[in-house]
Amino acid sequence: MSNEFLFFSIIIPAHNEENYIGKTLVALKGLDYPPDKFEVIIVENGSTDQTSSVIAAEAPASSKILKIAESGVSRAKNQGIDLLSKTSDWVIFLDADTYFAPPFLRELNAFLARHAGQNLGSGMASLLPVPDSRTARGWYRFYNIANFLAVTTRSIQCIRRDLLNDLRYDESLTFGEDTRMLKESKRRARHFYLKTRSVFSSTRRFQQNGWVRQLCSWIYMASLPYEKKKSLRYPPTR
Repeated sequence: MSNEFLFFSIIIPAHNEENYIGKTLVALKGLDYPPDKFEVIIVENGSTDQTSSVIAAEAPASSKILKIAESGVSRAKNQGIDLLSKTSDWVIFLDADTYFAPPFLRELNAFLARHAGQNLGSGMASLLPVPDSRTARGWYRFYNIANFLAVTTRSIQCIRRDLLNDLRYDESLTFGEDTRMLKESKRRARHFYLKTRSVFSSTRRFQQNGWVRQLCSWIYMASLPYEKKKSLRYPPTR
């Protein structure tokens, strides 16, 4: 590492996220990390609610904000990649309902420094539930272990910047695009898992669909062949 702090680019796709993205953006303004060593890129894609207004009110002052007419999480992520700073070292793709505690980027920076030279190329961080409850903590503990053992990601995905010179998210997918990107990055570099208490993710999908039902739904969709996944339209939860 050429200097003490790596440069992180945080890309947030946002489609009809008026109830969640504000908290995420406010948390980014409170990060304990040099402000010239990270950037925030928000891609608002096809929202029909007040997402744009919340972004305008709460986004960090230096944010790059792009509004596109088409919906689609993969398309939004790819548009964000096109806006990356030339000095970026790592890119964090962050769901609009997932946010950081102030020390997170320092934790990630220190972790990557400790493992410098090990060809890390992609990664996932453990998650804590919002709102918190005994049930939610138990299920999130299960999902964190599952993500670690299955070498996959959820809500947050870290990709080394140079891997994105020619890798892009599959825009034909509305489910499993992260897994497909991870598969491609793992052909070139190692995957990491960072255990932390500084990343928080909404339980909204579980609250709406039920914990067991949501798990069964994910298992079913993940088992589908690629061609079937392309025709799948993953229902949003708002």
